[in-house]
Amino acid sequence: MKSQLFVAVLVVGLVMSALPSSACSDTTIQGSWGFLLTGANGNKLTAVVGQITADGRGGLTGSETISSNGVISSNVALTGTYAITTTCTGTATITPSGFPAAKYNLTVVSTGKQIEIVDTDSGTTAFGYALARGVSTCTDAAIKGTLGFQGGGFNSALVPKAFAGQVKLDGAGKLTGTETASAGGTVASGPISGTYSVNSDCTGSVSVTFKTKKFTSNFVIVNGDKSALEISTESGDITTTTVAKQ
Repeated sequence: MKSQLFVAVLVVGLVMSALPSSACSDTTIQGSWGFLLTGANGNKLTAVVGQITADGRGGLTGSETISSNGVISSNVALTGTYAITTTCTGTATITPSGFPAAKYNLTVVSTGKQIEIVDTDSGTTAFGYALARGVSTCTDAAIKGTLGFQGGGFNSALVPKAFAGQVKLDGAGKLTGTETASAGGTVASGPISGTYSVNSDCTGSVSVTFKTKKFTSNFVIVNGDKSALEISTESGDITTTTVAKQ
């Protein structure tokens, strides 16, 4: 009986720690967020990484990079609306410039620092999450140190890709590291090198060379400079990456 009670208390405690400590509202998610979505729109594989700012009154602005079957649209401006209920669930409608509006259901977790997201449009199957930017100093000099990364997805021929590794940013726009990658089950490991550029709004771009091939991506810094969300800007790629400081 005591063990059952302990388990029940533990589960309740975990649930309570995962949700905000008080009732939610539109102001709960006020501020800047990085987000990552993957899935399919009809018969097209899609991936999206971007940054959005919630004004605390139901309004959204931001930008995103979209890969639709490997066709890349970079830094697309977006606007939208959102509503968060007292139970920490909600909805959002987001319209990227030149694209149809998309509708989402939301759940706020991790004491208001993360939002779970699912697309609710007919014909679209996509999900993801948003992480609060937090207090960040976004310059090349401030974003430095050793980071781990992992990611994957597909190319436009639907060959699956996966990769992971470690990278060191020198604070002056250059990076070095190592990576292991698998493309359709063919595995390769080796050094990487490249450059990165951080914008004052905590977005940026990176170029990495691995096995003589250059890869480019856009990224968004989140979690108080401790993490980043990244999307490939290579034509034909539908891949995303998550990065975290060691």
